[in-house]
Amino acid sequence: MKIQHSKLFFPLVILFIIVTIICFLFTTSLKNNGINPMVVFGANSLLFLICAYSLGMQIKSVNNKNPHAMVRGVMGSVVLKLFVLGAAAFIYLYNAGESKSVNALFVSMGLYILYTWLEVKIAMQLNPGKKDGRS
Repeated sequence: MKIQHSKLFFPLVILFIIVTIICFLFTTSLKNNGINPMVVFGANSLLFLICAYSLGMQIKSVNNKNPHAMVRGVMGSVVLKLFVLGAAAFIYLYNAGESKSVNALFVSMGLYILYTWLEVKIAMQLNPGKKDGRS
C-alpha cells in the first residue's frame, strides 16, 4: 500500500489553518486571557514550516536502505524544532521587554508538542510494512 505524499501534509495544513483561525477570530478573548495572538500565530507559522520541511526530509529517508535513517529523521526534526523555537523564544523574550506574553509562550509550547506528535504519527504512516528495521 503506497500512500500519496501530498495526502501526508493534509493534517499539518488543517492544524495550521485551525490555529490561524483561532488566532484571528478570538483575538479579543485571547488578549483578555493574557495571550498575544500574534506570538501564537508566529509560533504556529514557524512550526508549520519546520514540520513541512522535516516531513519532506522523512519522505526522502523512507527509500533509504538503512533502517535507522527514519529514526534519525524523526529525532533530527524534533531537535531542529526544539532549537529553532528555543532561539525564537529567547529572541522574543529579549526584545519584548515588559510587554512580553508568557502565556503565549506556554500556548506555543503546547503547539510544539501537538505538531511533534502529528509529525511522528504521519512519519509512522510512511512505510507501514516495516517494523523494527525488518521488511
